Amino acid sequence: MNTLLRIDSSLRTEGSYSRALGDYFIRQWKVKNPNGIILERDVTRSPLPHITQQTVEAFFSENPDSENISLSDELISELYGCNEILITCPMYNYGIPSSLKAYFDLVIRTKKTFSGYNIPKGLLENKKACIISSMGGIPTGALNPLESHLTQLLNHMGIADISYFPLEGTVDQAKVYDTISLQQSQILKHFN
Repeated sequence: MNTLLRIDSSLRTEGSYSRALGDYFIRQWKVKNPNGIILERDVTRSPLPHITQQTVEAFFSENPDSENISLSDELISELYGCNEILITCPMYNYGIPSSLKAYFDLVIRTKKTFSGYNIPKGLLENKKACIISSMGGIPTGALNPLESHLTQLLNHMGIADISYFPLEGTVDQAKVYDTISLQQSQILKHFN
């Protein structure tokens, strides 16, 4: 049975393009996986703390204080328990939301999601990820800044099978719904 972990990060709980396209993705996923399980992690509605010195020290301790790493362990367990990951992410100030950065700071852990330092090896292999990104402008280059950053983070943990569904140029209200329709058709192709 397939399990999908959905991670939402838009500050907008209403009127969010990335969340709306994420909902569309979930509907199509359910058609393809009628008995599948969906785990939801909304880092805006349930904010995660930023890591502290105590948290980092616990990450590297042989006998860590469970209070400092229990949330990290829970988030990592969700990652190990899923086959697929969906990340919905808007661009804020040319980067990912700080709440999503806090999530990755808690799950990228040596001996848990990667091993080695000079040549790190990700431990979450054989998982698929999909990134729905949204931004007001239209970037230049093959990957937009969000996709590039999230790809590095996912690759570090061993996740290399990544699909992208960008909603670029959302500031142009005359064209935004064409962009959404285009990405909805790409999502349909992804599942067929």
